[in-house]
Amino acid sequence: MGWVLLALLPGAGVLVWLFGVGVLLNITAALTAGVAAEAAALRLRGRPVAPALTDGSTPLAALIIGIALPPLLPFWIPALAGALAVLLGKQVYGGLGQNIFNPAMVGYLAVVLAFPQAVSLWPAPETGVGAAVPATEALHYFLTGALPPIADAMTHATPLDRLATEGFAALPGDGGLWGQTQAAGAWLWLGAALLLGGAGLLALRIVDWRLPVGVLVGTAATAALLQLGDGAPVLFHLLSGATLLVAFFIATDPVSAPREPTARLIYAALIGVVALVIRELGGHPDGFAFAVLMLNATAPLLDYVVRRSAGEAA
Repeated sequence: MGWVLLALLPGAGVLVWLFGVGVLLNITAALTAGVAAEAAALRLRGRPVAPALTDGSTPLAALIIGIALPPLLPFWIPALAGALAVLLGKQVYGGLGQNIFNPAMVGYLAVVLAFPQAVSLWPAPETGVGAAVPATEALHYFLTGALPPIADAMTHATPLDRLATEGFAALPGDGGLWGQTQAAGAWLWLGAALLLGGAGLLALRIVDWRLPVGVLVGTAATAALLQLGDGAPVLFHLLSGATLLVAFFIATDPVSAPREPTARLIYAALIGVVALVIRELGGHPDGFAFAVLMLNATAPLLDYVVRRSAGEAA
C-alpha cells in the first residue's frame, strides 16, 4: 500500500496546484472519517484496531476519494464517502482481503448518487491552470457548506461534462486536445502525473501489468468504435476523467480483481468497455466508478470460467 500511496502523490500534487487546498481538505475529511469508522467497527467486532489502521488501505481509499471528488465540497460529503468506503466497502465483508468491491469506489459512488449536484461542481475553465480557489474561501465552504463569492465561477467544468451534454464538437479551440481550453490542459497535466505514478508501479512490479493494460486497451478499442459515429477521439478518452486513475490505482486492487491472469485481462478490458459506453451513451459524464463495481461483482465468475476452460482444454 505504501508504494501505491507514493505513486499517487504526483497526481494529488497537480490537483492541489490546479484547485488549491480544497483537495487536501477532502483527503483529510475522508481519512479522518475512514479511520474513525474503521476503529469503531473493529471495536464492535472485538478485533484489534492497530493492525487494520496501519495497513495503509484506509489512507489509500481516502486519497483516491479526495482526488476523485471536486475540490469545493462541504466536509460531510468527503467524510461520508470515507466512512462508507470503510464500512460498506470493507468491514461489512470482514475486513481487508475479504471485500468483494473496491472500497474507494463504494464510498465515492455513494456520494455521487446521494449528492449529484454538489459533486458535479468544479472550478470553471476561466480560472485557468494554477488559478486555485483561495484557501480561505475553500475552508469557509468546507466548514459551513455556504457557497463563497467564487461560486459565480463554478460550473460543470470538466471536458467530460461538456462531452456528455453537448458533444465533442462543443469543446472550443483548434489546437488539438491540449489546446482546446485551459481546463482541458489542466486535466491533461493530471493525466500525465497519474501516468508517471502508474509507470513507477509497473516498473517496480507492484501491480499486475494485465490490469492497467486491459483497462487502457478496452477504453481505447471502445473509443475507436464509438468515434466511427460521433464519439470523441481515443486520446481524449485515455487522458480525460478517471481513465488513468482507474487503470493504475483502482482496477489494480488485488483483492477485488480476479486471481487468474487471463481473467484479469478480460476483467480490466471490460471495465474500459463498460465505462466508455456509460460515458458516451449514458447520462453520467464518467462511468468508471459504475464499471469498476459492476466488474468487481463478476470477478469470481470470470475466475471460474477461465479455470473451467483451462481444465477442459487440458
